[in-house]
Amino acid sequence: MDNTINVTRIHIKPSGDDRNGLLQYCLDNAQKQFVVIGWSRIREACKDKIRNFDDLWNCVKETTRRINPALNVFWSAKKDDLFWTRDSRTGEYWICRALDVANVDYYNTTWDLGAQIPVEAYCVGFSIAGQLLRSFNKARGGIVQTNFSNDIVNYSKYIFNKCSGKQYYNLEPIQGDIIDNLPPEEMEELVITYLQVKKNYYVSSNSIAQKSTTPNIECILFSRDKANPLKAVVQVKSGHFSLDGENYKEYVEAGYKVYLYAEYCYNTNLANIIQITRQELTEFYNEYKTILPNSIVSWEKLID
Repeated sequence: MDNTINVTRIHIKPSGDDRNGLLQYCLDNAQKQFVVIGWSRIREACKDKIRNFDDLWNCVKETTRRINPALNVFWSAKKDDLFWTRDSRTGEYWICRALDVANVDYYNTTWDLGAQIPVEAYCVGFSIAGQLLRSFNKARGGIVQTNFSNDIVNYSKYIFNKCSGKQYYNLEPIQGDIIDNLPPEEMEELVITYLQVKKNYYVSSNSIAQKSTTPNIECILFSRDKANPLKAVVQVKSGHFSLDGENYKEYVEAGYKVYLYAEYCYNTNLANIIQITRQELTEFYNEYKTILPNSIVSWEKLID
């Protein structure tokens, strides 16, 4: 087995009204599963020329100005590459291992299927790494996304091994502890969860950074204590970054407490500027990891 694999996020959504039937065809039969793309119209237009996926790719190239990235992903896909997809019927995520290269489906005319890759697929559930989650929710993100970080490749191998019940992929052990190795998305979630559990806040969903017009904070939080209605903001930087409390005075002046987490924090002696320490986060993780989402605790399994 080649351990140098590609990881791809793919939306399974060829055109047509029977999306549920398509997902049933792709995922529900554990003995015969697929990830698929469309362009069946090209197959029909060039049917006398097409014997395999390379022929399909060449026909698309001849008839269009630009090859869609999904076609390039299928063209380069090889056995053991991993795909992440989402079941739109339930919202759950699936991890899929390619069993072979892409092929053209000549006979299935029920859906707009131009090509398919046979896979071994498992339902992961709703909690996956934040980098992957954001790729599914990205506006105009396209049918596929590739070029994920090495951490996500390693994470994807671990999730496949776990879901399949076999040590199919060799993992790259990570040095350090959980706080050293959480990716930015998971570190943000851990810190925000810490504030909700230990500091008695709740999060305003409309203020989360992707929706907010204030990108220098992660979100706005409000106290659960009716007798002491505080409000707060938080900023998180993982890795070798620093934060300066001086840059958050406007929030203090507007009545917020400001919580900061980074490797280096400066001017945290200012009123209502509060540094969350590494020790606090470590103790919180160890105490509460049984109730933390898998998207966070899975990373501990990759640490040597």
